[in-house]
Amino acid sequence: MFHETFCPPDVVCRPTFWNIPVWLQIAIYVGGLIAVLLFAYGAFRHLKLWRVGKGDFNFQAITAHLATRTRNFFTFGVLTKKVVSENQPAGIMHANLMWGMLILFMGTVLATLDWEVWRLIFHIRLLQGTFYFTYKFILDIAGLLALIALCVALYIRYVKKPRRLWGYEDGKLHFDDDLFVTGSFFVLVVTGFLLESLRIAARANIDWWAYVSIVGNTLSYIWRPLPVATIESLHLGMWVFHGGLTLILIAYVPFSKWFHVFASSTNTFFKKPAPNAIAPILNIEEQETFGVGKFQEFSWKQVMDFDACTRCGRCQAVCPASNTNKALSPKMIEVKLQDYSKQYLVPVLPFWKSVPADGGAAEPMAIHGEIISAQELWDCTTCMACVQACPVGIDQLSTIIDLRRYLTLTEGAPQSPSDKTMNSMERQGNPYGLPKAARWDSIKELGVEFAEPGVEYDVLYWVGCAGAYDARNQKVVRAMVKIMRAANLKFAVMRAERCNCESARRLGNEYLYQTATAENVENLSALKFKRIMTQCPHCFNTIKNEYPQFEGNYDVIHHTQLIAELIGNRVINPKQNITDTLTYHDSCYLGRYNNIFEPQREILQSLVSSPQTNLVEMARSRENGLCCGGGGGRMWLEENTGSRINNLRMQDVIDVQAKTVASACPFCMTMLEDGAKAKGVDEQIARQDIAELVADAL
Repeated sequence: MFHETFCPPDVVCRPTFWNIPVWLQIAIYVGGLIAVLLFAYGAFRHLKLWRVGKGDFNFQAITAHLATRTRNFFTFGVLTKKVVSENQPAGIMHANLMWGMLILFMGTVLATLDWEVWRLIFHIRLLQGTFYFTYKFILDIAGLLALIALCVALYIRYVKKPRRLWGYEDGKLHFDDDLFVTGSFFVLVVTGFLLESLRIAARANIDWWAYVSIVGNTLSYIWRPLPVATIESLHLGMWVFHGGLTLILIAYVPFSKWFHVFASSTNTFFKKPAPNAIAPILNIEEQETFGVGKFQEFSWKQVMDFDACTRCGRCQAVCPASNTNKALSPKMIEVKLQDYSKQYLVPVLPFWKSVPADGGAAEPMAIHGEIISAQELWDCTTCMACVQACPVGIDQLSTIIDLRRYLTLTEGAPQSPSDKTMNSMERQGNPYGLPKAARWDSIKELGVEFAEPGVEYDVLYWVGCAGAYDARNQKVVRAMVKIMRAANLKFAVMRAERCNCESARRLGNEYLYQTATAENVENLSALKFKRIMTQCPHCFNTIKNEYPQFEGNYDVIHHTQLIAELIGNRVINPKQNITDTLTYHDSCYLGRYNNIFEPQREILQSLVSSPQTNLVEMARSRENGLCCGGGGGRMWLEENTGSRINNLRMQDVIDVQAKTVASACPFCMTMLEDGAKAKGVDEQIARQDIAELVADAL
């Protein structure tokens, strides 16, 4: 029965194990079992590595946000949406490779079910007749697409060599491993076609249906002039080589980069649902160290991030620091920690040495200074472009923040002069070092009232430090006051408002941030208001998304959202008085962090005489917008490496020949002002907040 084909008479069935002796059939099953066991052991090593990180990796952690995570898994892990839709031709190449190899794998599974299940248990064949012909045709197409994709992959990596694929300084470290695996898959597909062509050539007078195997049948004409015995010998040798290579690759995958197929898909499932909020340090008063100084202090999700990194370089390609030749590459942060993490893997063999997960042995190199330099960390603007670009759900930003926390709080070594800025935040309640008492001087001149307990307001206006102290951004405050008065809104400011220390948090000073947050939340809770309105996206993101971590739950809107609402409801009716070309610079903390892109554009469309011609988008806009360079505390640091990010952004404005660049963030305004002066277009290109444009049109 074990050799009975159970193929109905006059019906074509898959000729499984044609020309293969029984002893080789047994050998392939034994080898397959060994390969699967090695694969399982390799996968187990990765699971154990993830568990080295802090936090509970349990059923509750797995099932939290299950609906969102399942959607992310299928969208980004299975369908690889970001990979396929971006960076052509690499996106199409990856899609063809992934789906080509996946279909070939499913074909192997069907062949196994046909021979080992349907044949032996049900005494019928699954792969027979028309279904088998369709199966052969689809597998040939899938193999051909995979082969073309592998050729493109080899060309991109080893001929074109884009900078985003480089590893370390010379770009060579991982190329050998990548070449072995990619080359092996190339050989695997080619030998699969050759194997099929040899079988067709040997059975040319029998298999009348061979034309459905379009690639194999075409290649078979190479062998047909040879004697059948010779073809059968070549077929047997090719079968042994192809089968052996297949088993080797199955066993080798979890020990190579190609395990990312599994690690990255898993990582998309655990992708952070809302990356706009930084995780707090819990019970901060009880902590002895802060942030990450040792590998075991990373969370299990961060360790999974390192393991899932495919080294594709998409994060590096969009990073403003990397694009201005600074030390930071978010890709290399992940890659270096990925390489560093390998010492925590369970040893392949028991006698191989490794660093125990409990830290019992000394680590060969320190993460700070030896693996990752302080300058790399301080170069980050926390714009989240890297997180948005990553196709496999890696959160590079959380890793950078945790490493910064260690430098700032544990080592007491924040980058100068941010230490002075944070001292001003703590003592004076603002980053400028100006007196607390001067905070409301400009507001008093405008006659804006202070919120009183027991009185309910439509809007509590969170002015922010820039609006209170910076002369340029005080103009935005005046514009907003004019707009709200025109709308007859009942609004006030909070007398006890102080800096929320958002910059300090992103510079690693979580202690100062939590202290300021406790004070602000307490003062806000004493007042009655329907909504808080901020003109600073950093304040907006902090109060809306991070204050809930400390029981500060409020309805928060950005000033552009309020303006768009007032215009949409015809509460205010600005004139369409802008006739020159206008462009808009997206704030990272409003756009990528909170997915707010439309209100600003709706406002500007209502102000220009012709939205089709007067309003232009820069090449890098919306979720792909380029950071101004002021986020992540960089507003308070000197930019003394590489070229200036704000100058690069101003060049984007120049390229679209705009006469005015609109913004909606005080940090962006400052950086664009400086960029215009540096690029020599101070008189040619106006910089205005959207609120100013609306106020001028009333």
